[in-house]
Amino acid sequence: MSEAALSRIANLISLEDDLVKIDSLRQQFVKEKSSIDIKLNSATQSQIDSITSNLNKLNKSSIKLNNIKAEIKKINSLYDESITNLSEYDIIEKMTKVNQFFTQVRNLYSDISHFKRNLDNINDLIDAEYEVITEDITYPLNYIFKIHYNLTQARNLQDYLEVESSGLSDDLKSIIFKIIQPIKKTIKKFDDLLAEVIISVTEAVKEGNNELVFKLIQIIEFESTEDLNLILKNNLDLNSNILNINYGKVRLQKRNYKKFFYDKLEDSLIETFDKCIEHFSADKMLVYDNLNWLEDELVFVNDTLSQVFPKSWELDNFMQNVYYNKLHNFTMDIIKTDPPAEDLLRILAYDNHYNKFLNKRKSVIKPQQKSIIGEDLKNVVLDDYLKVIVSKMEEWNLNLMQSETKTFKERAQPPDLYNYHQVIEDEDANDEPVVLDIESSVYVLPDFKTPLTMLKEQADVAAESGYGKILVGVIEHWSKCYLQRIMNYQAIIDEEYDNYMSIYNNERFLIKESKASRIFRGTKKRPVVNLDEMSQEELSNISKEGLLEYLAALGNTFEINTDRLQDRFLPIYKDKVHTTYQSSIEQSFSDTMDPSTNLHVQVIRTIVEIIVNDLYPALSIVFTKKWYEGGNNNHLVEDESMASRIVETIGEYMEELRGYTTYDIYSLTFTILLDTFIAAYIRIGYENILHGEGKKIDPSAVKKFKSFSEGVGRDVMAFYGGLEHLFTRKDARYLLTSLRAIEFLGDLGTCDNPMEFIPQMWENEILGSFYNCSVEYVRGICQCRKDMDKNEINLLVNQLVKTQKSYHDQVEPPASTQVVRTLDDFRYS
Repeated sequence: MSEAALSRIANLISLEDDLVKIDSLRQQFVKEKSSIDIKLNSATQSQIDSITSNLNKLNKSSIKLNNIKAEIKKINSLYDESITNLSEYDIIEKMTKVNQFFTQVRNLYSDISHFKRNLDNINDLIDAEYEVITEDITYPLNYIFKIHYNLTQARNLQDYLEVESSGLSDDLKSIIFKIIQPIKKTIKKFDDLLAEVIISVTEAVKEGNNELVFKLIQIIEFESTEDLNLILKNNLDLNSNILNINYGKVRLQKRNYKKFFYDKLEDSLIETFDKCIEHFSADKMLVYDNLNWLEDELVFVNDTLSQVFPKSWELDNFMQNVYYNKLHNFTMDIIKTDPPAEDLLRILAYDNHYNKFLNKRKSVIKPQQKSIIGEDLKNVVLDDYLKVIVSKMEEWNLNLMQSETKTFKERAQPPDLYNYHQVIEDEDANDEPVVLDIESSVYVLPDFKTPLTMLKEQADVAAESGYGKILVGVIEHWSKCYLQRIMNYQAIIDEEYDNYMSIYNNERFLIKESKASRIFRGTKKRPVVNLDEMSQEELSNISKEGLLEYLAALGNTFEINTDRLQDRFLPIYKDKVHTTYQSSIEQSFSDTMDPSTNLHVQVIRTIVEIIVNDLYPALSIVFTKKWYEGGNNNHLVEDESMASRIVETIGEYMEELRGYTTYDIYSLTFTILLDTFIAAYIRIGYENILHGEGKKIDPSAVKKFKSFSEGVGRDVMAFYGGLEHLFTRKDARYLLTSLRAIEFLGDLGTCDNPMEFIPQMWENEILGSFYNCSVEYVRGICQCRKDMDKNEINLLVNQLVKTQKSYHDQVEPPASTQVVRTLDDFRYS
């Protein structure tokens, strides 16, 4: 008995009371045993029945297998008999071929007899399709597949007849030719229809007619596949025997419709471009301004049309290449005609635009197609353009300088007036800074905007080209021309000043005339003019009127233009080029700054010298007896003092200048005039004492020469009072400080114990007002003193030099706006 049964019995009779249940348990076990036996017998019988069934099936399979083997033996036997009995095999083969031949002949007869009628049906279908598609681009070519299928069958028959007739007699060949001749017309019609579809694909897709394109693609792909199959069969020599082939399904000659597609598409694109050229035949350069349609077309092809076609067709690259080649050839033809510089630049501008346009496209761009003229030729064209521009600019500049020279020298008309906005920094009554905005009319030279207009025109065109090299080249050569104009004006000023001074020179009033001339203008000899023998008209031809006005106009012109160059032109053109070119542009504009400043200085210096020249008659009596007496002499207006005459002359000039110069030129001119006039006042006074009618100053004199300090003070008061109103409050400080150079002379010339007083005054007062004061200023006044000998003066001057060096070591120089240079370069003969 199993352990499971024993365990179960143990669970049932685990208690003593359970023993009475043994009989019932026995009966229960008997029933369970009977039930298990019945189930076991049923399962066993089922397994036996299954085994019996499978054995029966196996027996049937064995019988069938034996039958198959018997049939295979019969097949092998028949095969062996067919191989071994050759005569019977040949007969069967010949009978088969005869049967195929008769069938082929019957089919040929049927197809040939209906050939013309079939072609007429195909022609009618083609004509109907062509008529609709030419009128309605949305037409989906409903019958194109039917046309293509039927025509393909006919062309296959044509191929078959042409190949098979190659070995026939000429008469038979002629018959075959007549039979197939009509198909050429049908092929031409189909090709025309297909060409119309090809050139319409772009517009069809734009109108949403993708079905037309899909059908076209399907036909071209089918033809391409069939051509490829033909090539493979020919290579494998599978078409050597075509007598009994199914000619309706077999192609014997290539159709090349893939090439046909690209050829017709290319012809269409070229025709479109040629129409654009023809439209602008009067001025072909306008083509470059009207190529938006081409760019739109390429964008559409790239973004839309190429997505409809198979990727392997590379439609976008093909169309891009066609247009590039056409554009390139068109451009090269123009360049060969040696076009003007403006046209070259327009070509370069579009070339740069075209390059940027292509770089935005997704299609693959060949490196050589990034430029419509090619990189090598582009560099040549750039150089040629710059050469042309340089040549034109030099020619233009030469003509401009000739015109400017003539205008400046003849001065037939007053200078032009220009409304100029100025910002002036000043101080109010409380010495607080204020800013004044002033609109005033100032003199400028005729056509003063011409040089900057020329720059703007050329630079704008160069900037539009997109080539920084061109823009930099234009600005660099314009800058060189600008410098040539400055040098020309400098020469004109020198010449005109010499002509003016040959007539109006007042240096004859001065002692040591030759030395004074050397101090002011160098050693250049002026024309010798005999004023007594010349008429007023002849004198006017030597130096025409209006020199001062034209000098002022010249200064204004270059000041305004310099400001415009720096404030407007430089930022604009810097922003138009890559950072690698910006420094070159900055340098070009910077190169004009110093020469322009030098020209300003020359203009102002010339104006000042003209004014000071008019002061010489009055200044000629400084520190002489007449000066002590009040300044009356036969060279001046009767009863008018020297100081009054000077104030009146300076006032007239400066009032006039204030009416037509910019404030900057006016202020700078007045500053330099003060420096020059005061230095001349002192120098001429020294020369009069040392070499002329003046007497040396005797500090110990009781009456006669004691008035020296009073005379100096009198002049200072007259100068300040007469000129103060010509300055702003801020600039009036310069007038006050510069006049101290005259005021100090009173103490320097009359002080007691000069060897002690002058060094103290030098350190405590003079250097504070004139930081770079020349020691010649003190040497001169000391030489004019009667009580100082040469040794004392030399000793004193040496002491002053040391003091000045020590002062400079200890005291920082004043700000540039506060420097007073009246005595910086002072000297006397």
